[in-house]
Amino acid sequence: MRISVIGAGSWGTAMSKVLANSGHEVLLWVREADLLNMLHESRRSYYIDIVLPNDILFTSDIQQAMSFSNLVFNAVPVQFIRKVFETVDLHEKKIVNLSKGIELTFLKRPSELFKELGAHSCITLSGPSYADEVAKEIPTTVVSAAEEIEDARFVRDLFKTRYFRVYSNNDQIGVEVSGALKNVIAIAAGIIDGMGGWYNTKASLITRAIVEFIRLGNCLGAKPETFGGLAGIGDLIVTCTGKYSRNRAVGEELARGKKIDEILRSRKTVAEGVPTSRAVHELAKRFNIELPISSKVYQVIFEGKNPWQAIEELMARSQKDEINWLQNQ
Repeated sequence: MRISVIGAGSWGTAMSKVLANSGHEVLLWVREADLLNMLHESRRSYYIDIVLPNDILFTSDIQQAMSFSNLVFNAVPVQFIRKVFETVDLHEKKIVNLSKGIELTFLKRPSELFKELGAHSCITLSGPSYADEVAKEIPTTVVSAAEEIEDARFVRDLFKTRYFRVYSNNDQIGVEVSGALKNVIAIAAGIIDGMGGWYNTKASLITRAIVEFIRLGNCLGAKPETFGGLAGIGDLIVTCTGKYSRNRAVGEELARGKKIDEILRSRKTVAEGVPTSRAVHELAKRFNIELPISSKVYQVIFEGKNPWQAIEELMARSQKDEINWLQNQ
């Protein structure tokens, strides 16, 4: 098939390689002029250590990219989706979204955004998948999710490589909630690492984070079992423990006393967990639910709370029974 990939960051670039290795014709849209020149000259990117296959094409013209195919993979970060896509006609386009987060302005999930922008359909591809490892053809497993299971299976069956396996799922809400919240929790994991890398604390964080996934997911219509799958606990584990995690790296620097503006200015890549933390904070208020860990991450980032104090306040909360997932506890 002919496939357009919009966004030439690390994940868009790695996905272009996977699709090309699966036998598809790929056109990669590149925003940065210097990166486009680099790709044309060497087929290498400064975002990721990869040499792209010779048959991948490049363009900086969004209209050309969109006219190349009606099957479009989006790798543009969630906060920039509206800006990039509002100038193009999406009515005949099947969108496969790779980005994870919640739009801050209108608190929209990616699939909601694309439907609002007029897309014919939107499928979400998510799971434990560092772009660097996918680019190196390290075995990786993810999930394709859509409201209609046949759409999810269509995307699942696009991939035909020995290193990238896809499952299908019809709980798109749960998969997108997982992708958004795991980035917020990864910032908390980075704070733990910056304070000493405590294994007990990290295990507790990951386990109790699933409670927050379920609470928010329940308000939005997700299926709780999704959070025990690849997009939920799978992606949460890799993002909270892996060296490639941008959001975990942000948390480490917060633990060392840096302010968020300073951290973000020094980074070339986007840490989706930062704006998503604010969006999740607003959703928690909208639904009147308690998300203790996510709330503390928000306070550390945007209210300047000391990370040590945030942890102490979490540990000092009133005693609870463990398994009452949907109660504010």
